[in-house]
Amino acid sequence: MSVAIQGALSCSGNNPLFTKNFIKDSLNEILTSDKTKKIINYAFNGSSSVVSLFTFLNGNFNFLSSIQEKLEPFSELLSKTAFSIAHVIGAVDLWQKKNVFPFLGYAVAVPTVLLSSGYNLWLAVGAAEGLINFAVITDQREVVDNNGDPILDKNKNIQLINGDFSTRGWKNSFLTTIKETYKMLKELCNNPAKIKNISHAVLVPSLFLLMGPILGFLGLKRTEAFVRNISTVTLESSMLLHKDTNSKSLKKGIDLKSPIAQSGILWMATAIVDLLKRFNFISDKFNNLTHLSLALDRTASIRFTQGILNIKQR
Repeated sequence: MSVAIQGALSCSGNNPLFTKNFIKDSLNEILTSDKTKKIINYAFNGSSSVVSLFTFLNGNFNFLSSIQEKLEPFSELLSKTAFSIAHVIGAVDLWQKKNVFPFLGYAVAVPTVLLSSGYNLWLAVGAAEGLINFAVITDQREVVDNNGDPILDKNKNIQLINGDFSTRGWKNSFLTTIKETYKMLKELCNNPAKIKNISHAVLVPSLFLLMGPILGFLGLKRTEAFVRNISTVTLESSMLLHKDTNSKSLKKGIDLKSPIAQSGILWMATAIVDLLKRFNFISDKFNNLTHLSLALDRTASIRFTQGILNIKQR
C-alpha cells in the first residue's frame, strides 16, 4: 500500500516536470477554450457598454452631474480596454483557425485603438475591421465553378469555403482568400446581381474600409469619416443575410437569430451616431454622442465575437 502511494506521489506533486507541464497544458486549455473566450467577451464588452451608455445619459439628463467629468475619461478607458480584450480574443481564435487576414485585422486593431482618442476610436479601426470581415466573407462564400455557379454536394446542397482553415493551413487561407476575392470581383463585373450574395455584399464595402486610412493620411478626415460610416451601414445591412453555416440546411432571407446579423443592426446604429456627431448643429444639442456610439459598438462586439467563435470546421 505504501509503495503504491509513494509511486503516485512521484508521478504528480513530487515531479516538477509533470507539475509544470500539467499547469501549462491546463492554462492553455482554459485560455483557448470557447467558454473562457465567451465569459471574457461578455464581461468586458458588457460592462463597457453599460458604462458608456450611462455616460451618455448622464451627460444629457444630469442624474449625477458631479461625477460626469470623471465618468467620461473612465468610459473611454473602459471602452479601449474592452475593445483590446475582445480583439485579443478574436486574434487568438483566428490564430487557431489559421485565417490570415482577419487574424491580422484583430492583431492590428489593438495597438491602433490604444493610440487613438475616444472621439476617433471608431474611425481609426476602420481598416482593421475591413480585414476582420474576411472571416465572414470566407465562411459564407459559396464553392463555385469557373462560371460562378455553385457546385453542389452529393445531396444537392450548396457548399461553402468555410472560415476555419485549421487543417488546411495558413498558406491555403492566404491563397484561397486572394483567389476568391478576385473571382468575386470578376463575378460582380459580369453579373452585378451577385451583390445579393452576402460574401459579395460584405466584400465591396470592406475594400472601401481598407482604403479609408489613405483619406486620413491626406488630411481628409471628414471624408474619411463619411466613407467609414457609409461603408459600415452598407456592410452591416449585408450582415443581416448571415447564415449559421453549422446548420444542416441554410435558411434563405434574414435570420435575426444569427449573432452576426444582430451585430449588423447595432453597428449600423453606431455608424449613424458617429456620422451625426460630426455635425455641430447636432453635437451642440446632444452631449456625449461619442459615448453613445461606444456603447452601441461594444454591444455589437459582444454578438459579433460570439459569431466568430461559432465558426467551426465542417
